Amino acid sequence: MTSIKNLSYRTDAIFHVRDGFVEEYPDYYAIRTPSNPSFWFGNIILFKHAPRAGDLDRWLKIHETVFGKTLTHITLGWDEDAPGDNGQFIAAGFKTEDGIGLSMSSYTGGTTINSSLVVRSLQSDADWQQIIDLQVEIDRDDFHYTEDNGAFRTIQMKGLRTMADEGQGDWWGAYDQGELVGGMGLYFDVERTIGRFQYVTTRASHRRQRVCTTLLDHVVQHAFTTVRPEQLVISTGADANNPAIKVYENFGFTRAIRSYALIKHL
Repeated sequence: MTSIKNLSYRTDAIFHVRDGFVEEYPDYYAIRTPSNPSFWFGNIILFKHAPRAGDLDRWLKIHETVFGKTLTHITLGWDEDAPGDNGQFIAAGFKTEDGIGLSMSSYTGGTTINSSLVVRSLQSDADWQQIIDLQVEIDRDDFHYTEDNGAFRTIQMKGLRTMADEGQGDWWGAYDQGELVGGMGLYFDVERTIGRFQYVTTRASHRRQRVCTTLLDHVVQHAFTTVRPEQLVISTGADANNPAIKVYENFGFTRAIRSYALIKHL
């Protein structure tokens, strides 16, 4: 893939190299997705070391050199496993956006699932539109993202559908009596040695009904029996109150690494 060390950022590159660019420089990686400028972590400068005192101006100049005025956000991450000195960035209006990467190399099954759900990969135009609609709904209601009439998710899912059509992975849906109530993507690197999950979602009406666990049980078993990767990776927010962390750990994922980033609206 790339020489990026952090497991979350390295598996992000599965998608970046497909839909955009990952360019390495002596001190940083410039990750660009020109087709989707509202993709915060698809348009990011990933530095090779954590922020140090005095880095603010230099980092911002690098970001401007790479992106100019094409974005409405700034996303800065780093490959070093350390929080760094981010006080100068916080004072300049940045917010932290840290994540936890969890991994799994085998699965024995036996997880309690919701047997009333049907799990299958997306196939039709209607299937893909339903998952986009669900993602937009969750973006709006749970995360209060700025409304863009689904532009970001539509562009992103178009690329992921192409990857699925080309055999690089699938997007899966969980259905309750025909209604889409949850979904997740799982895609693989070119060598098919590592898989990365994408945007695990559950409809608000079906939370705490083991939708995520049921999806994971089906998709993980399918991956280890068909693709046979060495490792599966899932990333989520590092907030200690994030319930997804417990769900993934109870399923059998183990914490692998923390990822660090600073973000700012322009």
